[in-house]
Amino acid sequence: MKKDNAKFKTSKQNFILALALLLATNVLMGIILMEISKRSLKEQINGRMLDVAKTAAAQINGDEIKTVTANDKGTEEYERAAAILRSYHDNIDLDYIYGINDDGDGTFSFTIDPDREDPAEFGETIETTEALKTAAKGTPAVDKYTHSDEWGRFYSAYAPIFDSEKNVVGIIGVDFNADLLDQKMNSHITIAIILTAAALTIGIALAGVLMSKNRKSFERMLAKLEMLNAETEKLDDIIMRNSIKKMDLLPGNKSGVLKTLASGEAVHDKTVQNEYASLTASVDQAYEKIEKYMRYINTEVYTDQTTGVNNKAAYRNKISELDKDISEGKGDFSVAFFDINGLKKIYTHDGFEAGEKLMFECANILKNVFGKDNVYHVTGDEFIVLADKVSRFQMEELFAAFDAEIDKYNDEHVKEHLLSVAKGTVSYDKEKHNSYRKIFIEAEANCKLDKEEYYKNKSSDNSIFGR
Repeated sequence: MKKDNAKFKTSKQNFILALALLLATNVLMGIILMEISKRSLKEQINGRMLDVAKTAAAQINGDEIKTVTANDKGTEEYERAAAILRSYHDNIDLDYIYGINDDGDGTFSFTIDPDREDPAEFGETIETTEALKTAAKGTPAVDKYTHSDEWGRFYSAYAPIFDSEKNVVGIIGVDFNADLLDQKMNSHITIAIILTAAALTIGIALAGVLMSKNRKSFERMLAKLEMLNAETEKLDDIIMRNSIKKMDLLPGNKSGVLKTLASGEAVHDKTVQNEYASLTASVDQAYEKIEKYMRYINTEVYTDQTTGVNNKAAYRNKISELDKDISEGKGDFSVAFFDINGLKKIYTHDGFEAGEKLMFECANILKNVFGKDNVYHVTGDEFIVLADKVSRFQMEELFAAFDAEIDKYNDEHVKEHLLSVAKGTVSYDKEKHNSYRKIFIEAEANCKLDKEEYYKNKSSDNSIFGR
């Protein structure tokens, strides 16, 4: 129960973390979208303001306006310019449009103001801005920031008026209500916030659904793995009982090793923190068990359970390979035949256990000298060694090492049955051998000669042993 609570707690933490990341992502995207929207809208407003200012300035006759003064109010030139500006004021969504004069000392003043209600006085000073200075030099410009005066707070754009000689003779100023434009921008921001909130809400809902489905999938997989684990435990028990029966008669120090092979390495319980780690641990455990079963199956199929060396099935596979090498002209190996002397007598007089123990010890010595992969127990008390790329001279050296190991064993077990082994060997000769069978027959014949010599010597000592 505590384990399940820990899993749930971790799932909840993961869910909260995912939501936090989703929230952060949505907020960041919302801020970016709002900033992009704000800039885009500002560019559109600036572009519209400049278009109005430039169009109005282009319609004013610069040659007429450059000499206009406050005293010219009511003249045809003055009124013509005022009428043009008034038409923009009346027909376009702007607050103020007016003429500006560059006074030449870094200051600017109003000229023609078509406003009917509260026009600026001709010659009245106007606030100097960077955009206004830029327009005075012949380039239309928009103020980056709002400015405030007695008429309110505005965004302003300025466009130069040129005479026929392309000289700047005046400036057209256009004011747009800053509060109204800010409201438009804020409405875009509000929409962006609403969309971000909606996306976040949908994201939370989808994340919840996905996390729930994900947890259920993990729970199903864990349940299946637990069932697999339960079944493998049963298989473990069957393997152990079956294998131990086969190995109970072996020497204690050796049977323990083989029992480990049958049961496999112990799988330690892993403390997990969440369902992800639990799934990984369960998969690892299942993999380890399958690996163990593959080792056991390989042992059952290709390993002799009594002696721990290769069995008859492995021997058949090997001689097929050797026959193929011989047919292809690539043969390079030696064959040795071994037969335990007097084993039948030991079985008859001392029991099965004693005979099995001696066979196991012989196999162990053979493995130590020739290598486990090269030793085969085919039947009864006979062993065969198939040594790749080992010459006749090397086999003589290995035989000497084998005899030394036998002597060492007998010296250490003087109170037990002594071990005596007849042996014979033949190395492949392409001039003499066209199949593995011929080499085997020679090796077996040499072993029989060695065995006969052993019994002949025993006979001379009045010690007769049955095979």
